[in-house]
Amino acid sequence: MKNKLGLHVRPATTIAKILQKRNAKVTLTYKGQSVNARSIMSIMILAAPKNAELKIKAEGADAKETLDELLNAFNTKFGESA
Repeated sequence: MKNKLGLHVRPATTIAKILQKRNAKVTLTYKGQSVNARSIMSIMILAAPKNAELKIKAEGADAKETLDELLNAFNTKFGESA
């Protein structure tokens, strides 16, 4: 996580929106806890701070494209500055 505030509501919402148009099953894991990335509340439960290492697992027909789009969102800090 590069975001100043970590994995908060805005990034969680962006992740969920990306997955709305995809078929892949995506799981986020932080500190051994895995959640369904389609659920904003589940993502928030992870409480991943800035510089946290998250594992992203995508499975399904469009898994590669889904993972690419998610990684782009993470790498661009979900459009947030600093």
